Amino acid sequence: MMLRPLQLALFLALATVTTVSATAVMHNMRRPLRIGFSRALLSFADKSSTTHKDLLLEAEETTSSTITDLDSFRGGSSPKVPALYKFLYAAAGIATTAAWSTVVYTTIRSNQPMGALMPTWQHGFFARIGALSAAPLILTSYGTLIRACRKNELQSNTARRHNLALAAAGIGSALWVWQAPLITKIPGTDPLQSHQAYQGMMKQGLMAAYGLGATVCGGIWAKTASTGLLQWPQQICDGVAQGLVSLAPQNRDDPVQVKYSVLASGFLFFTGLQLVSTHPTSVIPSWTGRRLARAFPAWTLLAAVTSLDLKEATERGALHLDQQYRLLANGLKSFGVLYLSAKVGAIFVDPSFPASYHAVELVPGWAVAAIVFVGLTLRSDGATKMVEACPIPTNEEVTEDEPSDMDVPKEE
Repeated sequence: MMLRPLQLALFLALATVTTVSATAVMHNMRRPLRIGFSRALLSFADKSSTTHKDLLLEAEETTSSTITDLDSFRGGSSPKVPALYKFLYAAAGIATTAAWSTVVYTTIRSNQPMGALMPTWQHGFFARIGALSAAPLILTSYGTLIRACRKNELQSNTARRHNLALAAAGIGSALWVWQAPLITKIPGTDPLQSHQAYQGMMKQGLMAAYGLGATVCGGIWAKTASTGLLQWPQQICDGVAQGLVSLAPQNRDDPVQVKYSVLASGFLFFTGLQLVSTHPTSVIPSWTGRRLARAFPAWTLLAAVTSLDLKEATERGALHLDQQYRLLANGLKSFGVLYLSAKVGAIFVDPSFPASYHAVELVPGWAVAAIVFVGLTLRSDGATKMVEACPIPTNEEVTEDEPSDMDVPKEE
């Protein structure tokens, strides 16, 4: 039985609030899972045996020495991150999310341009939900950078990639606002009309919000760069090339590695599809017609970077051990939940489907492919073996290694 529009709207609101709350809770969890779990298991071992304690101490010493060697390689210990960086990231994250939400709300509506009406209220509602699916990606990316400030890890690959991705998204979004009349123009209208044309304070405010994100992320990336200004383009190209050749999973038998590898590659593909293809193919995967088809690629690029970081975290065994990766994984899953919910609503609840979805109707194959692809974000990451380095031996193993009283021949 089909849900009523009001019931579905309430369900979407409840799902959104629950997802955001779960993301916030997991972000604030600060438990040393790996060492704590290892020590908990040691309590079940024989106290007279020092094998597992030695292994644990050796693992801790190895980790400490690895960090020291990495700092030496970078030219000494990392300088302490200024406290101001956290506030700049928080302000940039709020501003970028508010700017994108404003763009979505003001562009996907009736009389935009004047005389263009939404066929039903469901049409605009689900189109907005689909476009706003990028909000969890933005918030969790900035949340990861704030966490990197607290842990003094702004020089990590994850932090540097997200700084560059958010800087690129900010610049691209500001350019879209500036050139919206040209990008969203409607062919065949006389006089020539556009779906969006910001002016005055609204235009300046949106560009300033996006510019703040680009400036903060780009500036902090530059501060953590190990090269001079002239070497920045080379460093960026090297990083992009390294990311491209790292898309394939190290272990094809690991479904989680394969999942994030496919997501990273697919989001990159759909980013290019939206930017270089012509209408109507460019409306995939956003389903926003000419309104936001060229603005949504900024966030599929961010999704690609997030997926690549999660793939590498899975390969290192850090996906379930480090809260920053759980935060990113929750953001990517929230994106998938909102996106797919919007598509379910558009197909099964909007009475104007498919008559009013002209562009999507022209490329049904691409539309189905995008839905199936985004569905991969909902696949579970599964559990991870957290104490592979120092397993607890069973009684059988102890019996085989050490002779017991039963094995000693008795004197007659």
